[in-house]
Amino acid sequence: MNEQPYRGRRAIWALIAIALIALAFASYFTSSSTSSAKEALFTWSFAASNAVFLGIWIAISLVISNGRPGLRALRPPRISIGEIAALGLLAAAGMFVANLIVNSFGGHPGREQQLLTGHWQSGKLAPFIACVLVLTVLTPFTEELFVRGLGFGLFSPFGRVAAATVPALAWALMHGLPAAIFPLFVFGIGLGYLRDRSDSSIPGMVIHGLYNGVAVALAFTT
Repeated sequence: MNEQPYRGRRAIWALIAIALIALAFASYFTSSSTSSAKEALFTWSFAASNAVFLGIWIAISLVISNGRPGLRALRPPRISIGEIAALGLLAAAGMFVANLIVNSFGGHPGREQQLLTGHWQSGKLAPFIACVLVLTVLTPFTEELFVRGLGFGLFSPFGRVAAATVPALAWALMHGLPAAIFPLFVFGIGLGYLRDRSDSSIPGMVIHGLYNGVAVALAFTT
């Protein structure tokens, strides 16, 4: 694949990724309260603000890929549902092992984000459902479009390894959670391999969404 047509788009993608990483870490290090984060999933403001942010992010992705819709990889996968499920489980298992490794060194990836460490709040089912839809539908679509869609495509001229690993590392850093970087990177590698095997960003969106959904379910049922 010719690298030249993607140079400018790749530079813009990298600048957006760096800005998102800086924003995430700035938020992490300047946050002074965890109680609001624990209650966020039960507020309309969380759902609305994130929906707006993700909508802007989608628009940016569409602008970067304007004239090159193939970069988005929003096409039917070329592998079976069974293989998609198997690769998704493998990616999730890799993240689980990576979490155990980080935990053995004293890190706690699951506690850093705080969103899933709160308790159920009765009478707030509607905003909770809205927030869960943002986490399980809109967030996976947006992130996979930018990372495993555009990112994978823009770095593919450097080879399949670079196409999977560079966006995966950027995605891990975009969460702004120091202890979760390694597990997220491993999961991102798995999703990148799924993107490569399927030639589509859609399977990654589904697996990503299911993973988020399982995480939310476990947080409030165990």
